[in-house]
Amino acid sequence: MTTTTWTCDCGEVVLNVTPTGGTRAVCYCESCRGFVARLGAESILDDWGGNDLFQVAPEAATFVTGTDKVAWTKMTDKGPARWFTTCCKTPLANTLETRTVPFLTLQSAYFDMQDDLAPIEIRVSRSGAHGRVPDSKGGMGRLIRQFVVRSLKSRITGGWRRNPLFDAAGQPIAPQVPLPERASNTNIS
Repeated sequence: MTTTTWTCDCGEVVLNVTPTGGTRAVCYCESCRGFVARLGAESILDDWGGNDLFQVAPEAATFVTGTDKVAWTKMTDKGPARWFTTCCKTPLANTLETRTVPFLTLQSAYFDMQDDLAPIEIRVSRSGAHGRVPDSKGGMGRLIRQFVVRSLKSRITGGWRRNPLFDAAGQPIAPQVPLPERASNTNIS
């Protein structure tokens, strides 16, 4: 199976990811954009303010290094857990607060081999975009259907227990922290 690598800006946090079966989507919601902006990483947003995300089964990702350099926060009480690196404030992923529902969405911009990811076919929360975005082959309904299928497979196989952001007991590997202040300087290129 093909693997690709996700690496933070400073190189301290690295994950190997098997992209097979993943879904690539761009989200234009205020929460996704706000999270990236608070970390000073606006340069990863597309021309319309969208955040390019890659959703995979949690067991498709494993840490190579840097588990001690991650934390998570929440933009809203009901929103997802938003993970980032503490070494260089790189936005990492979204999960739920529990591993019970196998949900892992990684920031596409930090993969070393973008061509290994599925093409962007889904754009969601388009009303939050800055202008007219390119057409897509689906929206939130398609994204949810693909998530449900992937989630069911993960539950049936037991793969959901191997979420890289949760320990063997099902607890987050890092603490929840307050929303970071806007980064004053970043290494994002």
